[in-house]
Amino acid sequence: MPKVSVIVPVYNSEKYLEKCLDSLIHQTLYDIEIIIVNDGSTDKSEEIINKYLKDGRVIYLKKENGGQASARNLGLSVARGEYISFIDSDDYVNLDMLDSLYKASLSKYDIVVCDFYLTYTDKDIYSKILKRPGGEINGSEYLFSGAGPSNKIYKTEFLKKNNFKFPEGIIYEDYAAIPSLVIYSPSIYYLNRAFLHYMQNENSTMRVLEYKPKLEDIFIANDILYNNLKNTKYNDELTYMMAYHFLLEASLRFYKFKKYDQIDKISKFMKENFPDWASNKYIKELSFKDRILMKLFYLRKYNVISLIQKLKG
Repeated sequence: MPKVSVIVPVYNSEKYLEKCLDSLIHQTLYDIEIIIVNDGSTDKSEEIINKYLKDGRVIYLKKENGGQASARNLGLSVARGEYISFIDSDDYVNLDMLDSLYKASLSKYDIVVCDFYLTYTDKDIYSKILKRPGGEINGSEYLFSGAGPSNKIYKTEFLKKNNFKFPEGIIYEDYAAIPSLVIYSPSIYYLNRAFLHYMQNENSTMRVLEYKPKLEDIFIANDILYNNLKNTKYNDELTYMMAYHFLLEASLRFYKFKKYDQIDKISKFMKENFPDWASNKYIKELSFKDRILMKLFYLRKYNVISLIQKLKG
């Protein structure tokens, strides 16, 4: 049994793929398997993948395009490792990442999380996910470790026991699935070092330049997360996530394209389910700018936001 199964979904990633796969092939932890899932790529991704097949640790799967979630789920169905790692094909990792996270797991923790870098063409910005030293953490702290799956490893037995899958057919599947793992009471360890280089490229959902209806999948993902965490002991954390990721971040994306009707829906959801969000202890720690924007989106004061933008030039 490999110590770690690394699942890499690939879709038209020729620009970044070689750097990603090189960082995995040369991991200091040799006892791994690398499951590459080609999700119907139409560029030269397959040509690049073929160069790596001579390494016996590489498993190559091809499928029709169905989205990142379906590619990850296919990889998960064949994974044999003690732990699972999900690495996106446009990111890369430090060569000691898997060795460090696996050793930190002590083969007993269900999830090990770590810091990461936001990587631009000319710089890395260290992103520290928790304001504390490394060590065992609780579910509340886990919910602040990021919704992305790639700065974590997961015990395979834990995922399979709880029938874990990413919701297919939508984007924002990470936001729906990864925080929701907390409801299964996992044991979690935080390693306060950064290994993952999370590439900030022009094709990311956060930086999309033209409106795509798939952005509205945030409503589906948010409903999944809300229904999983409501009526649990994590109400304060859920309130924060709904306010920050839904009311603020999603509203900003819709505002960029003047989709006020979508922000209206977000505001209605918050008024019906989290009317006291502004008094949340985690919200109070955010910047004044973020809190003001949240309030303006909540009150649907689009003209005020527009005026502020004009005054700022």
